[in-house]
Amino acid sequence: MLERNWDRKLLLISAVWQFIDGALTIGLVGTLFILAGLVNLLLAKYFLKEKEINKWVLPILIIEVIIAYFCMDIVTVALLVPTTIIISLKRKKQKLVNS
Repeated sequence: MLERNWDRKLLLISAVWQFIDGALTIGLVGTLFILAGLVNLLLAKYFLKEKEINKWVLPILIIEVIIAYFCMDIVTVALLVPTTIIISLKRKKQKLVNS
């Protein structure tokens, strides 16, 4: 069984990787990696700590996965795909509990 905050840990690891990758990459792509890392940091620190997961978290992560895939950032894709699956399962569980 996974820990309760495993999704947050994966997002934080992804954010750190994107900051490192953005610092190593020069130009516009590096800036995009740093901004994506900042978005992941904000998602992990603020939006996933709430009891109910915001409906915009999942689409943001899916967009990030697609962009990371086309930028050939395999580490980010490998970190964000399980995170997206975990968060979608949590949202589905919340919907079932609420109804």
